[in-house]
This record gives sequence, C-alpha cells and structure tokens, in this order.
Amino acid sequence: MKSKLMKCLAVMLIVGLMVVSGAIAGDSSVTGTVEKTDNGFVISADDGATYSVMGADLSEMIGKTVTATGTLSEGASGKVFTVISVEPVEK
Repeated sequence: MKSKLMKCLAVMLIVGLMVVSGAIAGDSSVTGTVEKTDNGFVISADDGATYSVMGADLSEMIGKTVTATGTLSEGASGKVFTVISVEPVEK
C-alpha cells in the first residue's frame, strides 16, 4: 500500500514539474529577416540578434521580414528558435 502511494506521489511530482517548466518556457516571438546559411535558416532579428531556426522550412521566406512564434533556447552554436508558426510582415 505504502509503495503504491509513493509511486503515485512520484508520478504526480514529475507531471507537476513538467507542467510548470512548460509554463515558464512559454512561447516567444521574433521579428526579422529570413536568411539561408551553410548551416540552415536563420532569422536576423531587428534587435541585431541572429537565431538559428529549427522545426520549419523557411525556403519560401528567404529575404522576407517575418514574425515567428516558437520557443527560444540556447544551443552550442548560439540562440536557437524552434518555430511553431511564421507570418510575413507587411511593410
């Protein structure tokens, strides 16, 4: 009985931590120009930062200004933006 209770509490703790970490991470937005590099696509943001793009083929957006929504992380090669959605910016 005690063993089942401990397992249940452990599962609840893990699920709770996953929910909290997801809420903290949240979605971010980046606005900038899409460029193609030897390492894939990047978004050169309006603030001067460059983000490596993961999770999306932006080949049709090269040279265009876009607003991308997704999650931001720090990778070995710098800032990585995992794209959930991307919209062109009308000028």
